Parts: sequence; C-alpha cells; structure tokens
Amino acid sequence: MCGIAGFYSKKISDQTTVIGKMTDALEHRGPDAEGKFLRQNFAMGMRRLAIIDLGGGNQPIFNEDKTIAIVFNGEIYNFSDLREKLLKKGHRFSSRADTETLVHLYEECGEKMLNQINGMFAFCIYDREKKSLLLARDPLGKKPLYYSFKNQEFIFASEPKAILAFPRCDRATSLQAMVKYFAFGYLPGQESIYKNIKKLLPGFYLKFDLQNQKLETKQYWSLSLVPKIKLAEKELIPCLEKKLLEAVEKRLISDVPLGVFLSGGLDSSLIVAIAAHFLKDKKVQTFSIGFREKKYDESRFAQTVAKQYHTEHHLKIFKGGEIFPALRKIIPKLDEPLADPSLLPTYLLARFAREKVTVALSGDGGDEIFGGYPKYFLQQYLRYYDCLPNWMKQNLAPKIARLLPLRPSNKFLNYKLQKFIQTSQYSAPYRNQFWTGPFTPSEVKKNLFPETKIETEWFFEDADYFLPQCKNQGIVEQMMYLDMKLILPEMYLYKVDRMSMANSLEVRSPFLDRDVVEFAASLPLAQKIHGRATKYLLKKMAAKYLSKEIVNRGKQGFGLPLAYWIKNLEKEILREIAQNPDPRINKTYCAHLINAHCRNKQDHTTKIWSIYIYLLWQKHFLVN
Repeated sequence: MCGIAGFYSKKISDQTTVIGKMTDALEHRGPDAEGKFLRQNFAMGMRRLAIIDLGGGNQPIFNEDKTIAIVFNGEIYNFSDLREKLLKKGHRFSSRADTETLVHLYEECGEKMLNQINGMFAFCIYDREKKSLLLARDPLGKKPLYYSFKNQEFIFASEPKAILAFPRCDRATSLQAMVKYFAFGYLPGQESIYKNIKKLLPGFYLKFDLQNQKLETKQYWSLSLVPKIKLAEKELIPCLEKKLLEAVEKRLISDVPLGVFLSGGLDSSLIVAIAAHFLKDKKVQTFSIGFREKKYDESRFAQTVAKQYHTEHHLKIFKGGEIFPALRKIIPKLDEPLADPSLLPTYLLARFAREKVTVALSGDGGDEIFGGYPKYFLQQYLRYYDCLPNWMKQNLAPKIARLLPLRPSNKFLNYKLQKFIQTSQYSAPYRNQFWTGPFTPSEVKKNLFPETKIETEWFFEDADYFLPQCKNQGIVEQMMYLDMKLILPEMYLYKVDRMSMANSLEVRSPFLDRDVVEFAASLPLAQKIHGRATKYLLKKMAAKYLSKEIVNRGKQGFGLPLAYWIKNLEKEILREIAQNPDPRINKTYCAHLINAHCRNKQDHTTKIWSIYIYLLWQKHFLVN
C-alpha cells in the first residue's frame, strides 16, 4: 500500500524538490520508504507502506533493461499465478513484490494487462520506448487516483493534496462540485471539488503521450447485472462459498501483522468465520469499537462472533467527548468534503487496529453487490406510488412531509421517509441517488445558494452518464448499478481509504474481489432480494458459519447519536458559519436550521452536519 505522485512539465527546473514535496504530502499513506524516478521533463515518486517483501519491494520497480518503470498503490491478489506464467515466458524477477508482476505483464500485454489483474490498485507505468504513461484504477475504485492537465502540464497523485503541492496548481473550487456535495453528501463521478483536478473513474485507464502531450481515458471494465447463472439454489450456495473462501484466503497473504474489522453484522462476521477457517494454527485478531450510549453500541454482537471463533478480540468503548477531538485530525486527511458521519468511527477503529496490525480485512461491499439495503425491496412497493400522476405526487407529498413526527429519536421517519417524499417526483434511479443526500436539489438552489445560478442538470449528469450502461435492466438493478458506480467508490470506499490511510493501515475487502463481484452480478435478482429478505443467497450460505441471530440481524451500520451531539456543538457551528468567507452560502438559512434543531422544532441533523464538515474543510484547505 502506497501513495503515488508524478508530473510532466517543461517548466520545472528542479524536479527532485517538486516531486519530494508531492510525496511528502502522502507520507501518511507510506511511512516506511520513499522512492523517486526522474527523466527529462518527467518525474514520479511514491511513499511505501511495506506489506509484502519488506526488504525488496521498494519502488519504483523496473523491467530487466529499465525501459519500463512503475509506481503502484494497492495489492494484486493473483500475482503469484501471474508471476508463474511470466517466468515461463522468460521474464526475470528481482523481488517477491506483487508490483514487479505488473511491469512484466505490461511488457507482454500493454493496457490489455488490466483484464488479467485481480486486486485493488492505482498505478502509473512509464514506457521509455513508447514515450508514454499508462495510469489505471481498479474496477471498483478501492484505490483513488487524481490527475490534472492544464497548460501542457500533466500531474497525478493518490490524493489532491499532493497535486496541490505542485507549483502553480491553484485551489480554485468548482461550484458544480460543491452543489453536488450538498445534494449527495459526497462527490460522485469524475469531478473533484477543485476546478482543475479530476478523478480517474473506477475501471478506467488513462494514457498520456509524452511527445505530443495528448491525453485519453478509456473504460476497460464494466459490469452487467443481467442474470447469466441458471443453477438451482442448492447449487448456487457452494459456488458462492467457494468464491468467498478464495477471496478471503488471497487476502490473508501478508508479511506484517493482520486482523479483521468485526462489527457483529453479517458481512464482517462472515469474513471472520472464513479467516478463522484458514488461520487454524493461530487466533484471528479482531477489532471492534463501541459507544457508551447503549442504543448505538453493537459491541455485544461482535463479542458473540469473537467468542464463537475464539479470536483474539480487541474492543474499545468511546464516549461522546472523545469523538469530536478526532474530527480536527480527520479534516486534513479528507482533501474533499464528505458528509458521512461514520467518518468518525471508521477513523477511530482504524487508529485502534493500527496499534496491533498493519493490515485489516473488512466487510465493505457486501450490501452493494448482494442487495443488502432495505431501499431495494421497498422499491417493490414504491412502484405503485410511482404510478400516480405527477400532479398528485407534487401536491400530496409536501402535505404528508409536514405531518411527519420529526423527533430526534425517530431516525427513519426524520430522514429516510422524509427524503423519499421530498424527492418523490423523480424516477427511482434518480431518487436513489438523493437517498443519502443532506439537501434536495430544490433546497440547494432556493435555500442554500439562493443568489447563485445553479443548473438543474448538474444533479443528474453523473447518473445519466452510467444509466445507458444498464438501460435494459430492471429498476432495482439500475439502483444497484448506480450504487456500485457512484456511492460505493466515491463515498464508502473513499471514507475507508482516507480514514485507514490516515493511520497507515491497509484495508482489504474480500466482497469486492473481482470474481466475487462478477459472480454476484450474474445472479438472478431473486437470489439477492427475495420478498422482504435482503442478501438472500448470502444469508443462506452464511447459515453454515454463523448463528441465526447474526445472520438475520437488521442492517444498522455505524449508528451515532449525532442529533444530540450537534446540540452540544451549537455555538461552535454558529461561529464557523459566521466566520465563513464564502458569500454564496446563505448564512441566515444555515443559522435557522441550527436554531430549529437545537430547539427541538425539527431534526436537521444531516443538513447541519454536512454544513459543518464543509466549513471545517474549507477553513483548512482554502482559507488557511
């Protein structure tokens, strides 16, 4: 696991200093070693978190005649098989690192190599003979990769902060991206919060011609949710089990201490059970955190699983006063604002686990690929609502919303049901994208930025980019597809990557194994959503490993008593609003939200939290 960065420019005289500043900005991603590669007008470098081949895997890594060089972030899980094939073809290796496999695979296949890789990755390959660069990001977006191309200068890095360390790279923000942040709670698609910095989309590669300064991006991997597997259920269960066993086993390879995040939910518990199956000679190290507020503490479920599999379990209980000091450490690691409150527990869990291990397995991705969210089965009933004429929905929905009992203790009615009613005029795929968002498009335009010209199509363009790729699929399949393309990589995986890397911890996700994802995508929808049952086939398989209590638990995630905590921060949030230098944000409206929330008139938790995070981010990255 590493942080990578590089640039092409004819205007830089001291390449060593510039690439040094860029990689220094990524030190948290790789505290163990650093490396640089310099050529005429081009430089690239990396910071390394050593996981495999601790002594011999330093980068950049070259081919035999040093005409090809690579800087790489991630893990390749099938590198042993690829290595054997390459050795038989005459390639010579100088290390045991998975990174070197990619250099020789590129020699053989060029960009077609990407179809043979199973792993999480972001990398840059320099080809001296072709005078070109090849950059790529893994299919699901586990590892980030940003780039900028302006005035014939090409810059790339694992995080925007490294690009911002490049001379003349301004911090001008994108109004379009800021608007999307408040509508979705994260930044979907290829636009970053900075005008001149883009994200390479998951499953895409980028080629840059060093001679002609031409850049092109292309998709190398796509996903179809059209069912292809026609086996009986009793045959599907062992197939799924085999895929997951292989995915977990590959992720247990490490030359440093390894553990598993254990929340007590189905996904993480199943990962623990399978890991214990392979690590019979030693106890699996498991990590959980909990909260003093009993309503939000799930640690007893984690302890049940830990006891069943005799893990070496580590549990830490936090109270509210310990949470928010961590926020000041989190913001500098974000680069871009993210309104997901589970940033806090994810950071604390990663920090806690890093005291014992350098690698942790997680259950990320299970809900997206196996249909774990209640919104998927609810769509079966909402299709009747969608048949109502628009005039009826537009007139009826606001009246119902005003009658809802908006109490801080009733999270579902406060947020989920209200959010549905507020966005009921949109089709299901669009409505799905606003499900996690703090504000509706109307609220963003009329209340938050009333004096700013905002184009309506901004709210829909990212979904519109991907919807043609799943146009022949059902509504639920379209929702799942968009979740995998937008919310999963740029919200949930972004959160895990930044919070784990802030603590120099590598996180591996067996559910996001390429073979597991493609198997799940080929299943009929009824094997994922079966009536009111979510993750149907996965639960059938998990029954072999886990108790009914764990298998049938409702989804909760990282619950936080955020509505109550915000009241304790009222003065601080109001101060941040008053000091905010951006004239576009309606400060009066923001203060009104806080006043109504703290006086128990309405629950505005998600709105206030998104504003607070944005203001803290803005102060750190733009004002200071």
